[in-house]
Amino acid sequence: MAPSLATAALFLAALLVVSFSPAAAARSSSKHAIPTASSSDGKPAAAATTHDIPAVFAFGDSTLDPGNNNRLLTLVRADHAPYGRAFPAGVAPSGRFSDGKLITDYIVAALGIKDLLPAYHDHGLTHANATTGVSFASGGSGLDDLTAHGVLVSTFESQINDFQQLLSRIGEPQASDIAGKSLFILSAGTNDVTMNYYMMPFRALNYPTIDGYHDYLISKFQSYIQVRSLIRSILNSVIFFP
Repeated sequence: MAPSLATAALFLAALLVVSFSPAAAARSSSKHAIPTASSSDGKPAAAATTHDIPAVFAFGDSTLDPGNNNRLLTLVRADHAPYGRAFPAGVAPSGRFSDGKLITDYIVAALGIKDLLPAYHDHGLTHANATTGVSFASGGSGLDDLTAHGVLVSTFESQINDFQQLLSRIGEPQASDIAGKSLFILSAGTNDVTMNYYMMPFRALNYPTIDGYHDYLISKFQSYIQVRSLIRSILNSVIFFP
């Protein structure tokens, strides 16, 4: 792959990637539209939930991690000051790598699903809250499992395994409906380059040029995107996954 194309593709992998299911994409765009309006006092009115998206699930790195790393023995944590300063006084930092909400929090609020997208490993997570979406993302993670191993956080593969386990607990027919209609958000790639390739020697030995490593990351990214179709096709078997 030409260097410019590889870089462009990797950049897309590092950005927020929104993937609708084929079933959801087949519906008319008007059904997914979220009209906006202003109330009489000039403030934005609540978004009309005319879509058919029951849940939002996020995978990736600190961009989308609302606190999954809080349980881990890692330095990559945000459950302390100065994080969370934009939340009301007295609210402890949640583990979000931000002074307030993450982009996924704004998305679920705009869809009218809930105010915040919680961490899958939040001890206070309820079954009802999990069925409308969670984030499996782990700060410091990447498309390359070695990136996560280097800072003792969850790999992309383990995040997908967590999703499979969640579907197993939800059970049919609800799990099938959720898997077919939900919005999936992925964000990864930056840590692989900055924290892995340029700071640890292993991948540089495997891939002497950054372009070669870009190609490797792109192939990993494509495989993770395809896993979602695999999950849906074997959903009846997912129930038995450990």
